[in-house]
Order: sequence, then C-alpha cells, then structure tokens
Amino acid sequence: MTVNDFMEEPELFTLLGKKKTAVWRLRKDHGFPNPVLTYPSRYSRKAVMKWLEDGGVNRIV
Repeated sequence: MTVNDFMEEPELFTLLGKKKTAVWRLRKDHGFPNPVLTYPSRYSRKAVMKWLEDGGVNRIV
C-alpha cells in the first residue's frame, strides 16, 4: 500500500458525512471496515470504497 491508500478520519468523516460515533456504529452494525492503523486511525481507501460500492448500510449480506 502507498500513502494514498490510507484515509485519515477527517477525510472519512467528510466522505460519509458522519462523525466518530456514527462510524463506530457502522463498524459494529453494518460491516464497515475496521481501521488498518489505530493511532491516528487510518482506513484502507480501497476497503471503504468497496463497502460503499457494495451498498453501504443497504448492502445485502
């Protein structure tokens, strides 16, 4: 992975229009990808985009 493969929380919050607690709920209840680095939290851009393309909270499990 290169540096561009990681999405930091502020970028993620802007993309989703959500805040930290809402993202935690998405991870807990809707299969949102866990962060790949924990401090500061960074998410795999590829995993986030795949989750969105698969329907996000409306995806079929």
